[in-house]
Amino acid sequence: MTYTVALLVHIAAGVAGVLLGPPVLYFAAVRGVTRLADAYHASVLLVCVSAAVLAALDFADLWWFLLVAAGSYAFAARAVIAARQRRPNWLPRYIRGHGGAYIALWTAVVVVSINHLPVVWLIPTAVGAPLVEWLAHRAHTPIETEAARLPAKRVTDPM
Repeated sequence: MTYTVALLVHIAAGVAGVLLGPPVLYFAAVRGVTRLADAYHASVLLVCVSAAVLAALDFADLWWFLLVAAGSYAFAARAVIAARQRRPNWLPRYIRGHGGAYIALWTAVVVVSINHLPVVWLIPTAVGAPLVEWLAHRAHTPIETEAARLPAKRVTDPM
């Protein structure tokens, strides 16, 4: 019973993350971080926690879930840290963090669906990494955007 509940939570959170990921990444690139990002982050966290629970319940077969969950959440945590610290050029780091978590979600879907062909597991990274990088490149940190709009100061030579 506990395993079934954990699996259902895992699947539901994974579906939510897969659905929320694209708008979160796109809006981050064009408008900045939205409140939708909190729901996305929560879904990734729930996927990772439920993966850890599933691994604990069937350690012999699912021990590797712990490694995947830790790696996946590390990407999402990177995004949250970047957004909280707001250091220069934080928005591309934010997008790369959540983008990495999104690629990890899709990789898990592919691994579960097509587990007999390991080379196929690379497809989410091959497709997702260039897209995430394009969005990160397209993103402009608001402070940097405002600075670009200001007229350049003229330096006058006193002589």
